[in-house]
Amino acid sequence: MSATTPARRYYLLKRFAARDAGESNLALTWRAEQLAQPGTDLPVGFPSKAALEAIGYVAVEDLDGATCEELAEEVGLNERQALAVIAAAEALL
Repeated sequence: MSATTPARRYYLLKRFAARDAGESNLALTWRAEQLAQPGTDLPVGFPSKAALEAIGYVAVEDLDGATCEELAEEVGLNERQALAVIAAAEALL
C-alpha cells in the first residue's frame, strides 16, 4: 500500500473525524471532497463490499493504508474479514 495518503483516503478520514466530533455538515463537506477525487469502484465480489460501502469506503483508494483495527472500529469487521479486505485492496492498487 501507499506510503503517502491518497487524497480520497485523506478526505475519508477527515469525514470520519468530523462525524465523530458531531460535525455532520462538515462531514458532508469532506464526503463531497472524497467523492470528487478519482477512484476505482470496489469490484463485484470484493470482500465485505456492502458493509464497506455503507460506511463510506466506496473505492479501492479509500482502503489504501487501512488497518485491521480501523476496519474493525469503522465497519465492524473481524480480523479475518479485515485481512481479506486489505489483501484484496492491495491486489488492486
